Amino acid sequence: MDFEKFVKQYFTVTRAYGTIVGTWPFITKSQKFISYAIVHFLVISALVTQTAQVIVYFSISAIVDQVPFLMVAVAMYVKFSNYMINTDKFKELFINMVKDWQDERTEEEENIMKEYANKGVFYTYVYTTNIYFCSVVFFCLPFIPRVMDVFIPLNESRPLVEMYPGYYFVENNDDYYVFIMLYTMACMLSTMCVFIATDTILLYMVQHVCGLLSLAGHRFKYSMGTGYSLTNSEKINKELVYKKVCYAIKTHKRALTFLTEIEGVYALNLFIQVGVVVLTFTITLLKVASVTLSMDTYQYYGFIITQLVHIFFLTVQGQFVMDLHDIVYQQGYQTCWYYADVKTQALLVLVLRRNLLPPLLTAGGLIQLNLDSFAEIVKASVSYHFR
Repeated sequence: MDFEKFVKQYFTVTRAYGTIVGTWPFITKSQKFISYAIVHFLVISALVTQTAQVIVYFSISAIVDQVPFLMVAVAMYVKFSNYMINTDKFKELFINMVKDWQDERTEEEENIMKEYANKGVFYTYVYTTNIYFCSVVFFCLPFIPRVMDVFIPLNESRPLVEMYPGYYFVENNDDYYVFIMLYTMACMLSTMCVFIATDTILLYMVQHVCGLLSLAGHRFKYSMGTGYSLTNSEKINKELVYKKVCYAIKTHKRALTFLTEIEGVYALNLFIQVGVVVLTFTITLLKVASVTLSMDTYQYYGFIITQLVHIFFLTVQGQFVMDLHDIVYQQGYQTCWYYADVKTQALLVLVLRRNLLPPLLTAGGLIQLNLDSFAEIVKASVSYHFR
């Protein structure tokens, strides 16, 4: 499979949004410069206006209202900066994935790789839908008072509502409402694009690792054919079996190497994101608990759902790898190793010993990304809320 076909088949969404914000590693330098300049302007100005809002109207209420949105801007900039700094590494990861797809395989092995590639595409669409859901919730917010005035009019017009609180260094925000809305919409769109462009790459890369692990397990399991009995064990070609086991080991090592490469470019990024999510989720829960459902607060409920889905997608990636690793371990046992020669048996023993240490995807080497971590993060956020 050549590069263009590979990208078109599995990275349509990622390439589209990555081209917009400049995180797609194969666009021209001029495109990157323009995209970087626009995104930097929007995110830095958003951080300034939101920080100014807290300083000018300093109070506990102002902090609680502002921090969730401020942390989203921080998370966006962390994601964006990670791709901007590691552009060459991401390009190398893409090239290595294409090389993996160009290896010769049987039809059954090709189907295994396609299965996990399609899973990566599916998770990409699910994640993108979640981001769109959150964006639509906030985009609709300014229009709700106008619609309510038409269908449920009051004696006076309802006050104008902004997508998120911010101080714009003007005397009256209502006088510049249209300009502020256009600006905040641009900020929301850039945030949406950065989240989709950056996180969907991680989703697919992890599924690529899972595909390689599954392929390695398949090769271990069938390295001596579909099964043998004691009466026909002499039919086994010992040299061929040894080569097949070596080939399976090579595939397994490739999967672990690729996971290490992913860890290298995402470790600090994921660590900061986990911290940001815990803080944001805790404060959003505090906000939801202190208000009643109304036109001014409904976006916080949608925000909670989006945050949960976001952190779930980040943590479950490590769980995918651990589950596939366990399957490889089991398939190593399922080989007819007792028919192999001593040399091949020694290789299989090394494989099983290596699999006693499962590969881990971590956040900064400190937090293991799996479903247990997801539960602990949610538990910690809720416990802070109820203290």
